[in-house]
Amino acid sequence: MTYSIQEQQEVQILAVDNLISEFENRQILREVADIIENGANRFVIDLSQLRFLNSAGLNFLISVLTKSRNAGGDTVITNVSEDASKLLVLTKLKHVFTTANSVEDARNMFLSQN
Repeated sequence: MTYSIQEQQEVQILAVDNLISEFENRQILREVADIIENGANRFVIDLSQLRFLNSAGLNFLISVLTKSRNAGGDTVITNVSEDASKLLVLTKLKHVFTTANSVEDARNMFLSQN
């Protein structure tokens, strides 16, 4: 698994290529928790490289969302594939997450809130 977290205008952009391993997901979540502890609370999760989303991936997305909201922020997921979107609908999580078509659109959502 490869991932990156970059800050752009006080928004954390998290790009992942897979989320199927609970163990690897926990590693990213520890980094997210450290970032939140340092004062950041707005995250964009870019799923453009994600080919498959399973329960481990859903748990990961929910964890980042919960951590960011508990810190007074939010999480937006972007570039959601058709299959991942269907899974969000099936699990009734579609209305829990804010989605955007691109990272730039998601970042602009946060910037317009300032």
